[in-house]
Amino acid sequence: MHTYDIGAFLSGHVFVFVMLLARIGSVILLFPGIGESYVPPRTRMIFACLICFLLLGPMLGRFPPLPASSAELTRLLVIEIVIGLFFGTLVRMTLGILEAAGMIIGIQSGLSSATMMNPALATQSPLPSAFLSIVGLVLIFISGLDHYLLRTAVSLYDLFPPGGEMMIGDIASTVMHVANRSFVLGIELAAPFLICGLLLFASLGVLQRLMPSIQLFLVILPLEIWGGLMVLSLSFAGILTLWLQYFDKSISTFFQG
Repeated sequence: MHTYDIGAFLSGHVFVFVMLLARIGSVILLFPGIGESYVPPRTRMIFACLICFLLLGPMLGRFPPLPASSAELTRLLVIEIVIGLFFGTLVRMTLGILEAAGMIIGIQSGLSSATMMNPALATQSPLPSAFLSIVGLVLIFISGLDHYLLRTAVSLYDLFPPGGEMMIGDIASTVMHVANRSFVLGIELAAPFLICGLLLFASLGVLQRLMPSIQLFLVILPLEIWGGLMVLSLSFAGILTLWLQYFDKSISTFFQG
């Protein structure tokens, strides 16, 4: 007849659940659509707890035993939280590409003063920036990338095993690389607007020198807005397609080899 130590059983399961919640909860804190400011914190907590309950059984044997000291327990929890925030930050940087591209589009098309509430940032943003951010967020759930992100968050336990050392150098270099690449891609996505804006303002500069008595920059403003909307309508599908391809490729590259 076998006897079980219920105290040891509960302490082990509770410890693993807390460790799971530290990493998965940090990911959910920055997860697209779920980690937004308009989502109630209680809803995010319930969602994170449900995921941790589902992972408790399969992940039980991959965690170290309950540490004897509170200092060691704190160290393990801090590592898990940092890893979760690291993954969430990279996802947010990738999502922020559309925000950066939208700001450039707004400046070049004369719509920078037309602002609206951006739910992703919980603040006012130029109209193209808020529009692209919202559409990009919707596309993540339509294309199934939300499931892919959750699976990738679980696969982080292969890259960063529980109880292992935190690779600060690799984390810092990855964040810097993604931030740099995201900024460059945001400019590349807005390149048609930069080219059209450069040609427009160069032409206006020449005409203004020929007709200095006419305020051409005020006269041309409606045409600038109309042209910016036309270019946006023509390049809208391409911008989102390239962004989705980069989003998928970047997550695969950094977390699944």
